Amino acid sequence: MSLSSYNPRDRYRDRAVRRINKALLFLILVGGSTTLGFMAGRQHATVQIGSLKKEVETRDEQMKTVQEELVAARADAQTANSRFELLRVQYEKDLPQGGPTREIFEMVRKQIDDGMAPERLAFVIRSARPPRNCSDPTSKRFVVRTPAYKGPSSTVSVGEGAVIVSGFGESTRGRDGQTEAWYDPTQQVTVTFKSADGGTEQKSGTLPFQHSVIASGREYRFTMTEGEKSFVKVTFDSCDYP
Repeated sequence: MSLSSYNPRDRYRDRAVRRINKALLFLILVGGSTTLGFMAGRQHATVQIGSLKKEVETRDEQMKTVQEELVAARADAQTANSRFELLRVQYEKDLPQGGPTREIFEMVRKQIDDGMAPERLAFVIRSARPPRNCSDPTSKRFVVRTPAYKGPSSTVSVGEGAVIVSGFGESTRGRDGQTEAWYDPTQQVTVTFKSADGGTEQKSGTLPFQHSVIASGREYRFTMTEGEKSFVKVTFDSCDYP
């Protein structure tokens, strides 16, 4: 009969060794996985950081370009404002502010707006000349015909019959509302200018007003004003034409 060499302590030691080995293996696996995961995450983060840096650099370049364009636009705007101010000052300097020159300017602009060719208007202006060989002003008067006036026609002869002037107006009304024979100077008056060559012109308006007529080689310039009751006063002179 032989004795067995089995030792229970060896059995427990082997189990402990195996458990320790398993724990070490688990720790090694966990540590390796963690290390690999950390390395992969670090590499991914590095790639993302690089991409973000490029994106930031691109945005910085775009922002710089936008700022440069904005500065250029502001400079252009300041230049345009300066030019506008210079033009405005020059325009106000050249544009007449009042008087006959401003009135003529407004008439010229209206003629162009109404469709007159600028070349034609320029020709007319260049053709105009200062009055020459003018007569002294003279005044006459005539009775203005009205719907209630039954008397003879009244006229004014100018330039030895070169122009015949007559007029028609609205009857004035008395306090009782009845029409009177004489004209109402506050209402519109129509004056007829008949030249010796058969031409006829009319001018309508409230007194006073002016008109000119070309007849017999002269320009007759008339100023019509209110005269005594029933009368219009005609002040006129004449100059060589053209």
